[in-house]
Formats: sequence, C-alpha cells, structure tokens
Amino acid sequence: MTRTRHATHRTQDCRWSVPSFRREPTPDEAAVLAETVTGLLRQLNGDERTIVELSLQGYSTQEISEQTGRAERSVRRLRERVRKHLEQQ
Repeated sequence: MTRTRHATHRTQDCRWSVPSFRREPTPDEAAVLAETVTGLLRQLNGDERTIVELSLQGYSTQEISEQTGRAERSVRRLRERVRKHLEQQ
C-alpha cells in the first residue's frame, strides 16, 4: 500500500500536498519534521490517522474513499476537521 509521489503533485481536492523545496532539508530539519509529523499523527484516532497518512502520501479523496470504505464526503470532512484542529494548536 506504500506509494510515493513527487512532492509537487497536487490533486484538486487535496490540501495536504507537501510543498516543493528548492533544496533538500538538512539532517536536523528532517529530524524536526519527522518528530513533528509523528507527534501530530499520535493525536489522531485510527481512522483519522489512516486518512491523513494516505493524504500525505498523495492519494486522492476517491482513492482514500475506496481504500477505507468511507464516502468521499466523509473523507473530505474528516481531513478538514483534522486540518482545523491542527491549525488551532
């Protein structure tokens, strides 16, 4: 189920795409990012975590819906709810 996409890939409905950088992060920057993402994912329940992980991997709402058995609207709403929660922190 692991899937890698280029950092600049964006889907119409995906706000979780990773921005493209002109340089590779330093080892310290990469470590901080990994710790931050791990900490954020720990705060999510199983369904939320799965959907966020798939989103970060570049899967579209439709693909996530098919893989998780949830309606596309549910996937979009859950991502939006998680995004708002993370913005408040």
